[in-house]
Amino acid sequence: MTPRICFTASAFLIHQQQVLLIKHKKLQMWLGPGGHIDQDELPHLAAAREFLEETGLQVAIISALPFSRSSLEESITATSSVVPTDVFHPVPLAVNEHWVCQENFLARQAAMATGTVYQPTKLWSKGCERHLNFTYLARLDGPLEIKPAPGESKEVRFFSQQELVSSLEITLAPAIATEVALAFKLAKKHCS
Repeated sequence: MTPRICFTASAFLIHQQQVLLIKHKKLQMWLGPGGHIDQDELPHLAAAREFLEETGLQVAIISALPFSRSSLEESITATSSVVPTDVFHPVPLAVNEHWVCQENFLARQAAMATGTVYQPTKLWSKGCERHLNFTYLARLDGPLEIKPAPGESKEVRFFSQQELVSSLEITLAPAIATEVALAFKLAKKHCS
């Protein structure tokens, strides 16, 4: 039996050499704002929507690859008489698959083996077992007024790269630390 995968999207906003993070209410660790991708929703749009819900900030998603739709269209039309109909979306800086609730997987596995009804944990009631997360870089696209929506984490703040490395009070999963470092590097290229 394979684990259930829920698709999620998140983004890192680098502003004045600091990254905006939220303290996840369930995991009690600092992450980039994000959440589940709705049915028929594109990952980059989910990242921007979740960012707005969790921080109150309007952001635009930036592609991790340094190309634009117009430059792609120019290169395609230069070699062909066919007008492109494909849509190019922002490329995430990372795509990460990770356990979010192994307990749900084990409970579902046990229920199947015994023929009983499976009940997901209260903490992960959607039945999530693993997340496949699309992580993006974002730029501020509105005023800098942090106002999380009701029910969202109230712990939202900016951190410098040095603060994330040196503070013992900040808990970052290793994958998140790697993604934040990459976000800082890409922000220097894309947001300068």
